[in-house]
Amino acid sequence: MLRSRRAAFSRRVSIVFFTIGAVEFFCVAAAAFASAWLYHELASTPSLRVKVYLLASCFVGIAEVCIAAMAGQFLHLQKQREIRFVSAGVGAAAMTFVVLTSLLFIFKLSDVYSRGTLIVQFVTCSMVVGMVRLAAYRAFQKAAESGVLQKQRVVLVGHQDDCEEYENQLRRSGAGIEVLSCPILLDAVSARPALDRATGAGLVERCRFLRPDNIILLVDRKHEDGSVGMLLSLLRQIPADIYAVPTHRDIFWATAQTAEIGGLATFALSRKPLSMFDLLVKRTFDIVVAIAGLVVMSPLLLLSALAVKLDSNGPVFFIQTRHGYNNEAIRVLKFRTMYVSEGDEFRQAAKGDPRVTRMGRIFRATSIDELPQLWNILRGDMSVVGPRPHAVTHNELFTPHIDSFDRRHTVKPGLTGWAQVNGYRGETNTLEKMQNRIEHDLYYIDNWSLLLDVKIILLTLFSGKTYRNAW
Repeated sequence: MLRSRRAAFSRRVSIVFFTIGAVEFFCVAAAAFASAWLYHELASTPSLRVKVYLLASCFVGIAEVCIAAMAGQFLHLQKQREIRFVSAGVGAAAMTFVVLTSLLFIFKLSDVYSRGTLIVQFVTCSMVVGMVRLAAYRAFQKAAESGVLQKQRVVLVGHQDDCEEYENQLRRSGAGIEVLSCPILLDAVSARPALDRATGAGLVERCRFLRPDNIILLVDRKHEDGSVGMLLSLLRQIPADIYAVPTHRDIFWATAQTAEIGGLATFALSRKPLSMFDLLVKRTFDIVVAIAGLVVMSPLLLLSALAVKLDSNGPVFFIQTRHGYNNEAIRVLKFRTMYVSEGDEFRQAAKGDPRVTRMGRIFRATSIDELPQLWNILRGDMSVVGPRPHAVTHNELFTPHIDSFDRRHTVKPGLTGWAQVNGYRGETNTLEKMQNRIEHDLYYIDNWSLLLDVKIILLTLFSGKTYRNAW
């Protein structure tokens, strides 16, 4: 009876997956054709080639659904979070238009197919896929909660405390999962060279009775030697996907992902903060802003240089060695704001510091003294936005006391940064002040986006908090 009900539920879920794919195909194809027609009407372009765009729209719909299906996006719907399911659909739409653009280029159809239409179709179809996925996911979850559809049944095998913790985490994820805890004491298993027949048979029969779709082994550090292998050989008798999760928090495996390098299967333990594409986008943005800044503010730069020269004796520019990307030493350029250089002894400027010149006070309060660093940005030593570069002596002072201090050097230092626009600039004469700055720098690194860079630039220009501690 249970088996027949289970099979019926499986068929029902398969029909649902097929239905979601069919609806997505129809909506994407319709959106592609409608957006092409609307673009031609509003742009007053030559008449729409109905047959061409109708065939192309059907291709877009079919290709998007096929790409999504091959990536297992529908099949793994019950295991995914909502945001992952939606973003994966947008990715499938993007890949579809990459394929379409390549075909238009290969077959030399660019004169038949408008580039403007292609862009409008991409934006429209991406939005439609996102909305369809969002509606489908929520409808699926509602059906699973009401019992109309069978949830993914997950059995957790591990210690009682670990089972409870991960059960709560799975329930909070919002995925359509029914968690069936099956706590066993792995200590008793690991103390033996092999499981006895009674213990092994009991475990297998208990899991077999629960009829899980997935079994998750919650593995503690002391059970990584042989217990997992013994459990796996037993649980393979059950038709279910088997996974393992390390439960010890002080080890890096908990966030590892599989990756392949030259045919070698590895675990990706940590990634660079910015991908190659991110670096290209950020560098392009830096060059554009640096050139524009140097051109637009050239009169201000010349007047500032003249003011420094007339205000006090000494060079116009102050050049200091600071730590940059990957802890490499860079020579940072500033307008001189002090009567004398700091010499061998490093000391940050404080409020009312007698070393600061009259023009220096104005320059520091308005950050004009930092503008020559646009040249550092153009050279590639710095970025427009990033953690502010510290003097080498300053870094050496705090590095032993803050474990994550040097992680701020995994990106290029910036002319302005997230810490600065939140009021954490100026003198850092206590460990607490430096920790606050580092926390904001690391937040920026972990959450970088071009929009965040633009936001920080706008806050630098218009937020009073940015200049709160400028001495």
